[in-house]
Parts: sequence; structure tokens; C-alpha cells
Amino acid sequence: MITITDLHARPGTPARPGSAMTPQYITIHNTANQNRGAGAVNHAKYLRGAGAKHTVSYHFAVDDRTIVRIIPENEIAWHAGDGANGTGNRKSLAIEICENPESSLADATENAARLTAELMQRHHIPLANVVQHNHWSGKNCPRRIRAGEPYSWDTFLAHVSSYYNNACAPNKQPTPPSSPLYTVQAGAFRSKENADAYAATLKAKGIDAFVSVKR
Repeated sequence: MITITDLHARPGTPARPGSAMTPQYITIHNTANQNRGAGAVNHAKYLRGAGAKHTVSYHFAVDDRTIVRIIPENEIAWHAGDGANGTGNRKSLAIEICENPESSLADATENAARLTAELMQRHHIPLANVVQHNHWSGKNCPRRIRAGEPYSWDTFLAHVSSYYNNACAPNKQPTPPSSPLYTVQAGAFRSKENADAYAATLKAKGIDAFVSVKR
């Protein structure tokens, strides 16, 4: 399980109205903020400060080292651009992938893939419902993934699927080694006829017996 740091936006603000949500989708964004220091924690601090007065928000911000939860997963956030009653805003979890220059975009995107897989498992969301911001509003977002940076959208979904399948795979118990089988020789005969007769006598008494040949 991945580590998530909680730095919640203040409830009752325009950024966090507190409306209940049962998530059915996961929406992927890039922050489009390439300023130095614009990592996950500072994106959380923004929504806890100056950004609280705006109706723009997101559930998670992710960089190459940190995953921060800013809006609880059972509340809406304003991120999809499809209106106050749009499915994107009302029924999807938002993940913002940071682009700050001191962060590795590849590692940040991988962290987003891991987070997506965990959210899918937790909320029973199918891979088909992992979508781009573009899906809801037509915006060129997540712009870096859409440009193939650090890889394509199809590759991102493949990574998500891999993390999900690994997390959901049943625990395989090692097969115990077979118990040894011990045999007891009850007699030896020069004549096969005598050996068969003795084996028959043992079987009649409920004793498992068989005849083998030693050369």
C-alpha cells in the first residue's frame, strides 16, 4: 500500500464545499505549473490558503516523492470543467501530477499510476473509468501525458493495470512438500506363485500388499 499524506483544504470554503460523493471515475490531470517548488505539498498548501476562495480543487497532488490528499475521497472537488452538476465534478476523484522542474516527471507519473490502482481497488472503479481531464471538458489535460511525456496515455493505463493486478492477486500459498511414503517388505520368494499367494493372504486380512521383482 502506498503512503498518503493528508493536508486537507479547509471545509466550507469554495474549494471544499463538503458535498458528498461516491466516486465512480478517476480523472488524471497535469498541473501545468512548472514553477520551481510547485510540488505536491505546495499545491495542498495553496488550497489551504489563497486557493480556498476559488471553486477549483483536486483530491490529490502527486510529485516524485509525495502523494498528498487534499479533499477527502467521499467529497466532490471542482476539477473537471463540466459544470456544477457534471459527472466529472460530481462523481470522479481528481489526481494532479506535478510538473515542477526539480521533480522527476516519470516518477511522479508512476506515483499517480500506483495511486490510481489503489483508488480503483478501494472504490471498485474499473479501468474503463480512469479518464483524462480532456474526457470531461475537451481541455488539453493531462497535457504532458497527452504529449507522450514521460509516456503515452495507453502506457499510463497499462502501468495502472499492472499495479492493480499485482495488488489484487490472491496470495499464493506455497505447496507443501509431499509426505514421504514408507514401505515394509513382508517376505521374499523364489516362486512368483508363492509370492502371489502370500500377497493374497495379506490382502484377505486387510493389509495392502503388492508383488515386486528384484533382479
